[in-house]
Amino acid sequence: MKDRLTKLLGVEPEETGPVSLLLGLSFLMGLFLATVGVAAATFFLSDKSISEKDDLPIALVIGGGFGFLATGLFNILQGRVPFRFLAVFFLILIILSTGILEFGDSYPEIISQRNLYYVGFALVLPFTFVTQLIFWGSFNRLFTLRQQKKVVGSVDIGMDIAQIIAFFTIPIMLKLGIETRSLFTIGLVSIIAFLVLFIVLSNNYLSRAAKVTQAGMMDEKEHKKVNMFRLLNIKYIALLSAFIIVSFVALRFIDYSFYNATIKRFDQEGLPIFLSLFEATVVILGFVFGLFVTDRIQEDYGLRVSLIINPLLLIIFTGAASLLGLAFGYEGESENVIFFFIAIAMSKLFVNSLRDSLDTPV
Repeated sequence: MKDRLTKLLGVEPEETGPVSLLLGLSFLMGLFLATVGVAAATFFLSDKSISEKDDLPIALVIGGGFGFLATGLFNILQGRVPFRFLAVFFLILIILSTGILEFGDSYPEIISQRNLYYVGFALVLPFTFVTQLIFWGSFNRLFTLRQQKKVVGSVDIGMDIAQIIAFFTIPIMLKLGIETRSLFTIGLVSIIAFLVLFIVLSNNYLSRAAKVTQAGMMDEKEHKKVNMFRLLNIKYIALLSAFIIVSFVALRFIDYSFYNATIKRFDQEGLPIFLSLFEATVVILGFVFGLFVTDRIQEDYGLRVSLIINPLLLIIFTGAASLLGLAFGYEGESENVIFFFIAIAMSKLFVNSLRDSLDTPV
């Protein structure tokens, strides 16, 4: 059985255990992010007391602030607290937060429904960042750089499979009469299982990897720390950092335009179905592109062309959306507004999928 699994994953026999656990973690992470993301967006966007013009931009800013604080705190504590304990602590915080989203409606005297939906929508981004930090932090500690290049495809595919299954299952569940709030339940079970599996991985493999790392550090004669300002003096680091910042700002604007247009096109029943199928399309396109196109572009044209593709597509689609909006309108009940909505949706579709399959590997 183990030999078949080793052959299926395409790894060495000693790598089968950690790769299998990481594959399970990626599956649970994908399931958690898919279900909680759709549920949080649906409740927030369909709440009549929330204005897409006034509240949506603020919610995006708050979500970005939460993400910045969560990742900043994680990185600061990473050098002071063992990674295993730090990861468990943050996963417990995520579990408690998801539990509040699941059961908060039962305690309106503590948190109002409006604030609950607001917080839920804003927490999706930090949830994504922190779970990915934990997953890829574990991955980097378990394997050498040579091993990472070989096994990364095997462990990353779990998240794609889980998200595709979840996104296509959500519309079926909703049509069968299952409430949208049940998605929080699935997400809560998934992140609890993620914690349990991480503890197993930590006890069996991460503790051993940590001892090897500490031994290697003790053998070093000198260990220097480079501060942020000195690091940014390196032109490559500065330019790459600026590229990431600008691309993320562009993505936030695309998200705002997309959600703003989506609210006007779908009611509370149709919204989760559309979001699920749309996100499933993003994952599938990114998976196919990464599987068949990414390596070829990088090998034939280099990293520079790889990084230029997404900005060019963003310019084309947002430019087309602007022209269509000027010609047919951005709002209103006119059927012509559908052209603006399609252009914005296509922009988000290609930018998000290519960012995961092209920009991130670079």
